[in-house]
Amino acid sequence: MEKTLVLLLGNARGGEDTWNSMYQHLLTPYNADLALCFGENDNKTSSLYAKAKFIWEIPEYKNWRDYYEGKFDDNWFKVYEKNAEFGLAGGIDNNIGSGAIIFAFRDFVLKNYKNILLEYDRIILTRSDYYYIADHPILPIESFYVVEGEDYDGITDRHHVFNKTMIDDVLGICDYLCSEKHSQELLSINLNPEISLYKFFNHNGILQKLQRFKRTQFTVSDVNDTTRWRQGVSPLPGHPSLKIKYYPEYETAIKNNK
Repeated sequence: MEKTLVLLLGNARGGEDTWNSMYQHLLTPYNADLALCFGENDNKTSSLYAKAKFIWEIPEYKNWRDYYEGKFDDNWFKVYEKNAEFGLAGGIDNNIGSGAIIFAFRDFVLKNYKNILLEYDRIILTRSDYYYIADHPILPIESFYVVEGEDYDGITDRHHVFNKTMIDDVLGICDYLCSEKHSQELLSINLNPEISLYKFFNHNGILQKLQRFKRTQFTVSDVNDTTRWRQGVSPLPGHPSLKIKYYPEYETAIKNNK
């Protein structure tokens, strides 16, 4: 039987209603284990921590430059800095967005927990603030799957499904962006996080294995959430404590699952 690991990156956002929808519509259909790669947090009272088989914590840097320094080529910041206005350097110094943070989480898992990922046939890399309204489709392990939508001229970073042979090709984005070897090519174009992923996936050949699947989930915010980037914009019907963050996600999920 195929073993699946659901890996949540970031922080505990979305609240218990949201997490219960994930348990029902993602963990249960796949009979999956749960791993959390979250920022360090003293509050572990949520059900996520009780459900998780693995809890991997990364420091919550005031300046995420401290994560990158010493880990990559001396000129690692060039590509991030050039594209700061597009959110790629978000989290470093006073730059907008969260691009450098979300990619640091991928690097942290790759460099520290690859041995655990290799114990699984399928990894579902996703986020804690997805609200599911139907079962996630069971996807074969041969391809690289990305949920439809929210690409921003590249490939969305929010939900990837891949097998263990693709771990480096999905998670190794920092080594690509921070390498002097690739900087000349990357400095010639404008990069947001999604375009950066597209370039990385094209570079390592995984783009040829990419398939889309229909959305059964959308991003929400709970009244108690904190965020570095986008707040919820529209109330979620039937859930007074939740707001929809990206309305096109919601509309697509509802349309797909009528």
